[in-house]
Amino acid sequence: MSSLQPRPALGEPVRYTFPKPTRIKVGSGTVVAVDLPGQPYAAVRLIHPAGAINEAHEHMGVAILVGESLEDGVDGNSSLAPALERYGAEWVGRVGWDSFITGVDAPARRLKDAVSLLAEAVRTPALRSDDIVRRRDQLVERFRLENSVASTLASRAVGSQLFTGRYAVPPSGGDVYQQRLTPEIARSFHADNIASVAGTLVIVGDLTGVNLEELGAAVFGDAAPTPQRHTAAPGAAPGERPRIVILDRPGSVQSAFVLAHRAPARSEVDLPRVEGMSDVLGGMFTSRLNLELREKHGYTYGVGSRFDLRRDSGVFVISTQVNAPTTAHSITVTLEQIAELQRKGVTESELQAVRESHTLGLPVAYASAGRMAWALIEMVVYDLPEDHVDRMRAGYEQLTAEDLNRSAREHLHPDDAVVVVAGDAASLRGPLEEIGFGPVSVQDPDTLWG
Repeated sequence: MSSLQPRPALGEPVRYTFPKPTRIKVGSGTVVAVDLPGQPYAAVRLIHPAGAINEAHEHMGVAILVGESLEDGVDGNSSLAPALERYGAEWVGRVGWDSFITGVDAPARRLKDAVSLLAEAVRTPALRSDDIVRRRDQLVERFRLENSVASTLASRAVGSQLFTGRYAVPPSGGDVYQQRLTPEIARSFHADNIASVAGTLVIVGDLTGVNLEELGAAVFGDAAPTPQRHTAAPGAAPGERPRIVILDRPGSVQSAFVLAHRAPARSEVDLPRVEGMSDVLGGMFTSRLNLELREKHGYTYGVGSRFDLRRDSGVFVISTQVNAPTTAHSITVTLEQIAELQRKGVTESELQAVRESHTLGLPVAYASAGRMAWALIEMVVYDLPEDHVDRMRAGYEQLTAEDLNRSAREHLHPDDAVVVVAGDAASLRGPLEEIGFGPVSVQDPDTLWG
């Protein structure tokens, strides 16, 4: 007789509800907080609308440089990390296209001390010239090193093939633009966009005994109200589409390719429909592209598709790495799967997989204070309602096959796409021309952002 206990019967999954945040005005800033009783580790994030898209064209990359330099603290020379360690806290920083995020993760009982250090680091950092130059040189070297990875190189080159203006250059500005940045430029950007602007403070954790107004006042001080940012949709890059651009890596035995085209802005799409459709195509392990390119043909270890949606525009991306001789056929298979999805639509099992992946896992997705804080950041950056997560869950629950089918027809545009291939041009050009997708050109990667 087995000594094992019988397996418990599965019950109906409980519908997840995102906690309602508290929102209070403190000085010129706003505190958005979620109390999680029993969560002893808190997440604090300060949001400024000073992302890369707001940089002056001649100063591209300065936002990321400043974000890195803040870690040198009020005393310079990487002084912030040891100061935070005294309270069991860690620094958090992220600069994207639409936002400049700083923050700390800290024990709730030491939150006041950790937030005080956050306020100092953001408002009155040393920003010594030698520290800024050191950080700049590290960014330049990191950018070049990362470009030695074919998939990174191909992904970074997409912007220059789809957009004019700021989106044509990676958020970090690349090595060429970074080298032009001076300590004076960095300090000016910080003074105008970070130090003097209140922003929005997100706080998540066990807030028992925490004075939110006191924390807000410590961070905001007498900073000015956060300005409204108005950005226009970027222009399209010149050149015929569809087309293929080979970034020449002589002798490479693998190719990385990215198929990409423009997409609407974040506010212009029904997210469950577009993300659900993308999941069916390439966003899940059981996606059509993964089953074809990985499981059936054995060309790759994995392939993915996603929408990168911003405040003023977006990009749809399919990306993978394959053995070089299979590059042309991999692109053909990818295009065939897009056409089949648009022609035949999704199956009931695919629809069910999308629903479950975006609803049943929500309690795990928002199990930590940090993950919940990033959900609140998304609401602030993209002007979403406070019940955004619940609306998203309901949207996935109510998805129909026709919703996803319509999304595939409306939001997949291979005829307006660019395929960027990082690989050996000598062996790839002929086969890529033969598939007839569009004109094929070859570019030296070193000239991408010159």
